[in-house]
Amino acid sequence: MGGNGAVLITAENTNPVHITTQKVTPVDTTGAGDAFVGSLAYFLAYHSSLPIPEMIKRACHIATISVGNQGTQKSFPWKGDLPEELLK
Repeated sequence: MGGNGAVLITAENTNPVHITTQKVTPVDTTGAGDAFVGSLAYFLAYHSSLPIPEMIKRACHIATISVGNQGTQKSFPWKGDLPEELLK
């Protein structure tokens, strides 16, 4: 969904939940999906107590940061470059 965020549907709740993200002017969207999935995996593994919608919101935020730079892997932000509250 790119700049439109993400949609969450679960077995328990089949009503789509739209999770918005910050609107930005992208430099390069290549790798944004990878940034999203990698970030979501991080939150699932290391912050499993967060509600799933919050994990998705944070993963969208990180993917949004990645589109601000050219390239794929080199556009992915390092943990130290992210706002501390995003990783709590």
